[in-house]
Amino acid sequence: MYSQKPYPFLPLELIHYIIDFIPLAGDKAKIAYEPSHSITKTLLALTRTSRTIYPAARKLLYTHCLYIDSPWRIQRLLISLLAYIDDPGGSHPLPSLESEPSAIQHETSLYLSPFPEDTIDDFSTAQAVYGLLTILAPTLHRLVIDIPLRSLYPEDDGLGIRRILRDGFAQLTSLEMFCSARDELFLNCSAEWPIDRSEENVWSLWPNLKTLALYNCDLDSEKFWRDIGKMKKLETLVLTRADSMRDFDFKTEWNRGGNQHQSLTVWFVDVDGGHGIPETVEEPKEGDKVRIKVECVPTSYYGDEDVIELCQDWVKRSVLREWSVF
Repeated sequence: MYSQKPYPFLPLELIHYIIDFIPLAGDKAKIAYEPSHSITKTLLALTRTSRTIYPAARKLLYTHCLYIDSPWRIQRLLISLLAYIDDPGGSHPLPSLESEPSAIQHETSLYLSPFPEDTIDDFSTAQAVYGLLTILAPTLHRLVIDIPLRSLYPEDDGLGIRRILRDGFAQLTSLEMFCSARDELFLNCSAEWPIDRSEENVWSLWPNLKTLALYNCDLDSEKFWRDIGKMKKLETLVLTRADSMRDFDFKTEWNRGGNQHQSLTVWFVDVDGGHGIPETVEEPKEGDKVRIKVECVPTSYYGDEDVIELCQDWVKRSVLREWSVF
């Protein structure tokens, strides 16, 4: 008579140990894995496999795979988080309060590019961004954004979209790393010209920030030097295609702000020969607190790429790989 043998049994602790090794570690890790990545797909599949392994898989999914690249994705994520907050014991994808620690506490890294096409003139998406950042503000430590903030200037902002976004980003006081791929986090709301200098750069409101990457900053701006001088924990500053870079001695300006005892590594990024690259870079002297470095973005043999897009995409890819270059 045929006797069916039981399936081999693995202890739950061993299964969890295996799941913990699904996301890559070290230099190969990403800040956020895109939805099409095999790691995201594997973790998502595991959340649908068994109730016993769901909490472990969900934790890793929310920790490593918050890659928000469309209005649909940010709306769905926001709905799930709000459902958890409003009804922790309800029937939705997030665990109950008895689960320790909660899902919200694992959401420390985020890639955010939620606006459709090439404009921020979308009121519902702006509101979703505000809602998401409000929820994640206490735990979010690393944020990379690709948002066309200069697609809608204050004088054309009849719906107050820029104010909504500014108020959302201003809450992120737990951030330690931030990258704005497209601009200097242009969130001015005043339509006055010249730009209202009393409006602080939002990144200067984040007291724990250690790494800051911005595109096309104007180093001739008094406002930039005023606000960068407030960053008492800043360790790494990445300036891609900065304007007026060759008109200023960064070390002198940094020390003038009273930061002469604070160590800082500054990366200037552009294509070879671009306006964002210093003509000469001096070797650091003994006692120098500011170290100047240069990164030339590779170009093709024909050199027919759009330099702006080339530099923006290169920095974004580098940052998402957890600063494998900087």
